[in-house]
Amino acid sequence: MISIDFMQRRALLISMIVAIAALSVACTSSDSDATTSSTTDAPVTTMAVSQDSQPDTDSTTTTAQPKSILTAPEYKIVDRIQGEGEGEGDTVIVLLDPATYDSLTDLDLYDLIAEIVELFPPVAVVHVVDDEPAANVVGDPDASEADREAVAMNYLARLDNGFNITYLGPFASSGTAVLGS
Repeated sequence: MISIDFMQRRALLISMIVAIAALSVACTSSDSDATTSSTTDAPVTTMAVSQDSQPDTDSTTTTAQPKSILTAPEYKIVDRIQGEGEGEGDTVIVLLDPATYDSLTDLDLYDLIAEIVELFPPVAVVHVVDDEPAANVVGDPDASEADREAVAMNYLARLDNGFNITYLGPFASSGTAVLGS
């Protein structure tokens, strides 16, 4: 049986610590150290599927449609009405360009309203429409109920009090949202 005395154990432990320290110093590099590397050309390997002599009668061809890039709808502010008192936000009427989007969701409208509030302060009320006659009716306090009903499907969303979003027209089923939540 091999017996290791205290001094031998201590010497072995110290040599292991020195070896670990030397290894960690060697593995640690600084910006001032010069580094070299070499590359070796690797052979190119190709694989081919063996061809059967019988044609495949149950083949299905799938064509992938190119993915469309989702972008925010383009808009313009067609009217801005100054707030009544000091500290009051303005009323902004936003006209979307339907030619700039294929589909529109309540989240798109939320993001659009958030962008308007952030980029054009102070804003308390936002009306979002996608038709110029609707923009005229929404901005006219004297518009008749018949006019408002005629453009109801083009009146998409409204922001009140600077944070309450109400979805309208085709988005009415989305209900309401709170801006910033």
